Amino acid sequence: MQFVRNSSGLVKNASLTDAMMLNIANMRAGLAIFTGISPYIVKGAVLWLASLITFLITLPLVFLYTFFIIEIHRTGGDYVWLSRKLNGKIGAIMGIALAFNMPPYFALSAFFSVAAINTVLEVIGTLNHEKALLNLANTVFVNPYCPSITLTQEILIYILAAIAFAIIIGINILKPKWGFSLVTALGTLAILGTIVAMIELGINVQDFHSKISTFLTDFNLTPSTYTGPTFSLPATIYMIPYFASFAYIWLYAGPAVSAEIKSERGIKYNIILGSLLTLFLITVPFYLLCIAGGYGFNFSLFPTETYNFWSVAIALAGNQALQWFIGISLISWEFFVMAFGVIVFARYVFAFSFDRLFPEIFSRLNRSSSPVYAHLLDFAVTLVFLAVPIISPEGVQALYSYTPLAIAYLFLVSLAGIKFSLEGKKRIGMLISSILSAAFMIFMGYEAFTNPYFGVISNGQPFWPGIAYVLSLIGLGIVIYVASKEYNLRRGINIDLNYKEIPPE
Repeated sequence: MQFVRNSSGLVKNASLTDAMMLNIANMRAGLAIFTGISPYIVKGAVLWLASLITFLITLPLVFLYTFFIIEIHRTGGDYVWLSRKLNGKIGAIMGIALAFNMPPYFALSAFFSVAAINTVLEVIGTLNHEKALLNLANTVFVNPYCPSITLTQEILIYILAAIAFAIIIGINILKPKWGFSLVTALGTLAILGTIVAMIELGINVQDFHSKISTFLTDFNLTPSTYTGPTFSLPATIYMIPYFASFAYIWLYAGPAVSAEIKSERGIKYNIILGSLLTLFLITVPFYLLCIAGGYGFNFSLFPTETYNFWSVAIALAGNQALQWFIGISLISWEFFVMAFGVIVFARYVFAFSFDRLFPEIFSRLNRSSSPVYAHLLDFAVTLVFLAVPIISPEGVQALYSYTPLAIAYLFLVSLAGIKFSLEGKKRIGMLISSILSAAFMIFMGYEAFTNPYFGVISNGQPFWPGIAYVLSLIGLGIVIYVASKEYNLRRGINIDLNYKEIPPE
């Protein structure tokens, strides 16, 4: 058994595949082609091309993270880079803010995962005229986006989501290696199903309209006549922030567990390979839909959300077995995201505890070398945020304001990259990547405060619940940092000295 270092107890359990899968889950390609992006399409925007352009524009960020992870592969990833190479106080405050931005997102993922289950049951049940599936979809797995959902149904969704999250937490507590294996297994199923769905759509390109007609009839969908451009470069560029914020800028998963990656190849290639596979899993489905359905046809149906890559692929499947395989792979994407989150959040908390920002109990490991108390904290916080959709629909909208905080965080990481690249040995590639990343984050920052999609503006006015949510996370970081510093100073310990060295390892 190879320990990261004797004082930490973490074990090198993660393979290149495990780390790559964590990154793919972080970028959630399968949900981007579900209802994450297509309902927001504007006239003339070509989604597959926007995806490709976004990937190219975010490549400097990918390279920056790769440069950093090679130079400094430590538990906590970008928190360590930011606190050691830019500023300790800023790194501590923003690291905590970003980390505690995760449980609300994972809670929402768990709560709204029933939307995927509902879609699968509803599409398969409707196409095959199976009332039992439709009844199940309308009672147990009712779509949480539906305005007619009852309190009883919301509580049932809460219980089911909590059970799913508890199982994932339990697996990670029993054995960290099983947590990595769970992520890889769910990711393999999700990706394989996505590829099968692509093949299914590709095979049916020639007679797409005749085969999809039954689906449209059963769901009372009527494509409207489209008037407008089938390609507009400004409109396509307009979609870049959507793709970036939903998928391509989320790169912290592999770095967060980098001290546990077993091989040098795993360190070097997990981010770029995860990003390339994400590009494939997002771009190809939108391209296939484009050539199969035609621009106007897709444009008129995307806003319904019923018509999306997954529902179309299920509808085109020749038999129920294939329909179920594709449907289960969509559901797997939801649990894939939750499974990665359980691992990554615990590593950030472990790093904070190792730096004495958090109580030392959170870096304490059980006999299986699992940060059990960090996982339990994750579970407790997630349960709280799982209740938000029940208590306040406006609160749910506020929780989706996590992207502006991430943009600010990534801008600071870019500054840390600039500073680090100018120290000691010359790192020209890292310097260029850092500058380009910082410039892109400035653009994304502008978008975050002008586009309602990002949750801090609504109808041209500030959306105060979203702004309050972002500020409260930063405030949490400030309070914890100040309290921790004062507490440790009374014990004769200056936690700022932590940031003069590289651990946590």
